[in-house]
Amino acid sequence: MNILVIDTASPLEIIAASRGDAAVETSIAVNTSHSVTILDTIDRCLAGLGLAAGDINCLGVGVGPGSFTGIRIAVSTARMMAQVLGIPLVGIPTHLLYAASVDGETGENVMVAFDAKKGRVFGALYRKSGSPLAPREIIPPGDYGIERLLGGVDISRKTRLIGNGTEKYREALLTLERGVFEKNFVPSGETMCRLVNEAYRADPSRFKDYNRVVPCYARKSDAEVAKELREKM
Repeated sequence: MNILVIDTASPLEIIAASRGDAAVETSIAVNTSHSVTILDTIDRCLAGLGLAAGDINCLGVGVGPGSFTGIRIAVSTARMMAQVLGIPLVGIPTHLLYAASVDGETGENVMVAFDAKKGRVFGALYRKSGSPLAPREIIPPGDYGIERLLGGVDISRKTRLIGNGTEKYREALLTLERGVFEKNFVPSGETMCRLVNEAYRADPSRFKDYNRVVPCYARKSDAEVAKELREKM
């Protein structure tokens, strides 16, 4: 099965593809909108395996939480491709794509956090299990203060710290004596594709309708908050 996976929930645009046992990923740091670069990045990634869009049998997309615009672009692009190509679409939490890619030992904590502004992060906390693709979820992906994630850490265990949110709140996270900052971490293309493949094979019927894959924003946008305030006045 040929698989393509898209994630743009953070400033890092990640496209992964697999063809049989071969897998590649292409990642770029985007300072503008992902809409400007995403189609070119997809083409370059597929070209690395000698594939074209029409060769893809299954699509995967990171559904967030993270950048509102970034998630929307990834999900919209994936849904459009799934509709045009007539292939299944699998939504995977962005934080799981990162956590499952960590090369850590069973029992280690994995904190994934992206800067959400306003003193918050889009974060999640996992613990590596005996199954590399299924880390145990300690705190589900959501919109938190960094203290919420810190409070869930078992400090007796090593903690892998991933994402620009961990860098932003480095001072607070330095209280973790066994914390390890995984700077510039990029998820594994092979892992991303295996996650999508396993989810699809477990229940193919779940992924026939691309409309069922929706963004996970975790909180209301500033525009939504402003609208609600105007309506209450």
